[in-house]
Amino acid sequence: MQFKANLFLTILALLVLIFLLRLGFWQLDRAQQKQDILDLQSARINLPAVDISTIRFDDNNLRYLPIKAEGFLDTDKQILIDNQVKNGQVGFFVLTPLKLSETHSILLNRGWLPAADDIKDLPDVQLDAGDISITGKFDHFPSVGLKLDGADQLSEGWPAMTQLIDLDKVSKRLGYDILPYQILLDQQEPNGYDRHWLPMKMGPEKHYGYAFQWFALAAAWVVIYIVLTIKIDREK
Repeated sequence: MQFKANLFLTILALLVLIFLLRLGFWQLDRAQQKQDILDLQSARINLPAVDISTIRFDDNNLRYLPIKAEGFLDTDKQILIDNQVKNGQVGFFVLTPLKLSETHSILLNRGWLPAADDIKDLPDVQLDAGDISITGKFDHFPSVGLKLDGADQLSEGWPAMTQLIDLDKVSKRLGYDILPYQILLDQQEPNGYDRHWLPMKMGPEKHYGYAFQWFALAAAWVVIYIVLTIKIDREK
């Protein structure tokens, strides 16, 4: 039996094979990213809190670092991050500016609140303004897989509602600069809501499973290519 590859079929097979393999390696990369996040959280969970005044924010490795901060809680200008799902229910994260100086502040995430049946009915997040001292940990702002036009626009009035945090737009609306991290308020701190902070919705295990599926499809595609090539050769 002779094996004579068809040029068109071979090119098509190679393109599909490369596509399947790329998807498999992409899932492996995603799994490693998730594992790195878990390792980082585990490494920092028991670290002592660092005073925020000693932090250099040009350091990109601050995620999950425990911190303590003092400042003025600007409760007149709070922000609700919309479309945050917890246990199958849609709700909001409540972000309150903590002014560290006259020109700089950081957004304090006070936790999650469920949304009302009528989307026009925003939750009551009022709190007395004043100087406070809190503990928490740094984190990135919530993100989405596909950013829609206008998702980072702030609604009129206060509290302002948005789906994504754009640092420039939020700073302009507040009238002072905000730092590029949020503080996740510790659970033992008062004036918060649901604060069962989860680093991710899906761990690395599922990504490894997806990678196996893509690699299995790639192997099956090679078998299909060989079988089709032999069949075509026999028919000729």
